[in-house]
Amino acid sequence: MINAFSMDDGFRSHFARLHQVFMYITDRCNLECEQCIYKPSISHFINEEIHLTNALGLLKSFRDLGASKVTFLGGEPTLYGHRSGGRPLLDLIDGTRALGYEYMRIDTNGQRVAKLLREPSFQKMDEIAFSLDGFSADTNDPLRGKGTFLRVVDAIKTALEGGYFVTITCCVQKLFLERDADGVLALERMIRFAQELGVHQINFHDLFKVGIPMDTWTGSFAPEPVDWIPVYRELREKIDAGTFSIAIRLPQCFVTKAEFARNPGYYGYCPVKLGERVMVHPNGTIRICSNLICTAFGVARYADGHIHWDRTGANELAGHDMGRLTPCTNRSRHRKYGDLVPVCFSFKPGQEEYVWNHRLEWETNRIPASGSQYA
Repeated sequence: MINAFSMDDGFRSHFARLHQVFMYITDRCNLECEQCIYKPSISHFINEEIHLTNALGLLKSFRDLGASKVTFLGGEPTLYGHRSGGRPLLDLIDGTRALGYEYMRIDTNGQRVAKLLREPSFQKMDEIAFSLDGFSADTNDPLRGKGTFLRVVDAIKTALEGGYFVTITCCVQKLFLERDADGVLALERMIRFAQELGVHQINFHDLFKVGIPMDTWTGSFAPEPVDWIPVYRELREKIDAGTFSIAIRLPQCFVTKAEFARNPGYYGYCPVKLGERVMVHPNGTIRICSNLICTAFGVARYADGHIHWDRTGANELAGHDMGRLTPCTNRSRHRKYGDLVPVCFSFKPGQEEYVWNHRLEWETNRIPASGSQYA
C-alpha cells in the first residue's frame, strides 16, 4: 500500500493546478559533464537517492493534486537502486504506472541502459530521452567525456530497434552557432544528425549566463544572447516551413521588449507562477524553477511523510510578481539585455510536449504577429 504525504495548506493551494513532476531520484552519476546544471549535488551529495517508499508516496500526493506526467532524472536515473541490483527503478516505474500517471519519461545519459531496455517494466516508459550534446565525438565528448558519444549513439539505436519512443536532449553550446564551409549552422547539423538516427524529437536546452548561481559551475560553453537571436529566427523559419522530419523543441530564450508587451499572456509563461510543476530532490527540497537548482531556494521540503511549505525568505516565490505575467524573474533579476528580455528556460514555441499541449494548451495564448509565425 502506498501512503500519500500529508501537506501544508500553502503547498496544496499553490499547486492546485499541478500537471507534472520532475523527480531527481538519485544524485549519483557515472559522468562528470562540464555543462551540468546539477553538478554540485552530483559531486557532493548528502542523500544518495529518494527512497522508493518516499518516491511513490510523493508521486501519489502529486497525482492526487492532478499531476499526470513524471520525468525521472538524476544524477543518472538508471543508477537508481544500484545497491539492490537496480530493481528499485523497475519497481518505481511499475508503481508510478499503477498510480495512474499518463506519461512517464526518463532522461538518461545512455551509458548503461542496454540491460534495462530488455526489462518488461522498463518498457512501460512512454519516452526515453537520451542526453547527446554533439553530432560527433569531437563535438560531444569535450562536454560529456571521452567515449560517451559512441556509447550513447549505440544505446539510441538499440532503443529504436526495441520499439521505444526515443528523443534526444541537447544543450545549445556556442559551437552550434558556427557555420561550415557551406554556411550551414552546426545547430542544423545536430538536428539533421538526430533525424538520421531516426529519433522522434530533439529537445534543446540553453546554457546562457543569466546572472543565476549555476553560471559559476556550468563551464564556458554559453553563446551570447545577441548572437542567438538571428540563429533562433533562422531555425524557427525552417521548422515552420517543415524543413525537418522530426519534432524540434527550440528555446526562444529572449524576445524584444516591444514583442513581449504585445503578447505577455504568451511570452510570460512561468511555471513558478502557474504552479504547474514540481522538482523533487533527494535532499528533501521541492522547487519549481530549474534556474535555482543547487541553491538554498525552493518552495517546500518533505520529511517524515509530510510536505512542509517554506515560510522563510528562501521560498522561491519571493520576488516574483505573482499577479501578472512578466519576463523571467530569475533571469532578469541581476542581468539586463538591452532591448531584449528573457523568457522562461522551458518556453519553446510550437513545441510537441505533453503538458504544454494537452494540459496548459499554451499555444492558444499566442497572438500571431505579422510576417513570421513566431517573433
